[in-house]
Order: sequence, then structure tokens, then C-alpha cells
Amino acid sequence: MKKTFLILLFITVAGFAVKSQSFKGHVSGMFGVINYKLRLQYERPIKTNASYGANLNYYMMIWKGPVIEPFMRIYGRRYGNKEGFFGQAKLIYGNLSTYDFEAYNGALKNKRWSTFGLGVGCGYKFLLRNQITIEPMFGFRFLTPPVYRFNSGVEGEFYANIGEGIAWYLTTGMPLDFQTKIGYQF
Repeated sequence: MKKTFLILLFITVAGFAVKSQSFKGHVSGMFGVINYKLRLQYERPIKTNASYGANLNYYMMIWKGPVIEPFMRIYGRRYGNKEGFFGQAKLIYGNLSTYDFEAYNGALKNKRWSTFGLGVGCGYKFLLRNQITIEPMFGFRFLTPPVYRFNSGVEGEFYANIGEGIAWYLTTGMPLDFQTKIGYQF
């Protein structure tokens, strides 16, 4: 967690030190219908063909809680970073609730657990009327699965059972990353 925080801090400080030549900021968001989640994103430019930012997802089903994804983007040369094709790399950290904690009848120590990961993707930022954006993106990501810690004297697995592992990779931890966001660029 300290490494993730230090990397995010470094990216933020470096971004403020570099002068922007295209736009000042970009906010976007969307409500995810598969495994209900709210997505909010902030992006700042770096020179004319790159940007950095963070995407905050708040999951509302099964494993609930926040997941933050600091990212870096490289845009194609034709339009700069104001619009156009981009490639993206991101780190991922989340703090999620333990699924169905009460069903374990006091055998679990942790009501929450942390997930870590990384991802890559590509997309296209469409700019409408110089400020409104539509941003579809497709990529791949890997997130660590749930870790359940049992109280002493309780026999059990350290990791979630196989059924929950399958559910993890079909919902919150899905390796396919498809997003569409609507935003405002200023």
C-alpha cells in the first residue's frame, strides 16, 4: 500500500510541475450495470500527448467498497491529448468488504480485505462541442482474489472457497475491462 501511495504521489507532483498545452482537466463518470458500481475519473494533461489521473470505482454488490486506479495515458500524435486514440496503463488498489461475512458465524477475523492489481487498455476520447467527452475503453486487468483470515482454533481455508473465486473473476475481479464514460473537459 505504501508503494502505491508513493507512486500516486509522485505522478501527481510530476504532473503539477509540467505545463499543460491542451486542456486543464477532464472529469468523467458512469454507472456500471454489470456488478453495480459508480465510476468517477479525473485526468490532467502532461504536455501535448500524455496525461495522468485516477479512476475511482465504488462497487455496490457482492464485494462492496472503493477501488482506485491511478493511470498514465499516451495519445496518438494527430489530435494530442485533447481527443483521439490512447493507450493506458494503470495500477489498482481496492479495499472491499468480505462477501457474506455473517454466514461464517464469527469464524472470520476480517470484515474487509485489500486487493491489488494492474491493467492495460486502449480507447478513444471523442470531443463534442469542445467540452463534452465520450470515452469508450477496452483492456485487460488482473486483481488479487479475496483473502479471508480465520480466527485461531477455526479450521478453514486462508482464501475464499472455489465458488467465491469463480464469482470473483466473473464480477468484481473480471480480467476484461470495458468502460464507457461521459465527461466534461475544461
